[in-house]
Amino acid sequence: MSSINEAAKSTKLVSQLLLEDADLRDIVEEFVGGLESRLGELKEAHQKLDFEMLTTLAHRLKGAAGSYGYPEISRLCAAMEQKFASHQADAFATYWMELTGFAEAARAGLEVEA
Repeated sequence: MSSINEAAKSTKLVSQLLLEDADLRDIVEEFVGGLESRLGELKEAHQKLDFEMLTTLAHRLKGAAGSYGYPEISRLCAAMEQKFASHQADAFATYWMELTGFAEAARAGLEVEA
């Protein structure tokens, strides 16, 4: 997980999808803009220790992040999904910090590419 940790510390994260096709900027912006809401859903599910919802949310974010060109977020969410499916939430604080770092870096990446 150290490579994930290092990527989360990056100051900007640029969508690989945008690097391939700049015309898709609107949908990538929509995804990045929705990260805050997705993070809120994850936090709420964690507070309730709702492992089924945590697993579902991590799975959805894993797929969406990969589709929108953010493999770093997708890999982190895959690890989260596996842990949550096993009813393990002990690393949530670490995952949370990494995800919020990725969300911030993705926003910064959009600003750079504007």
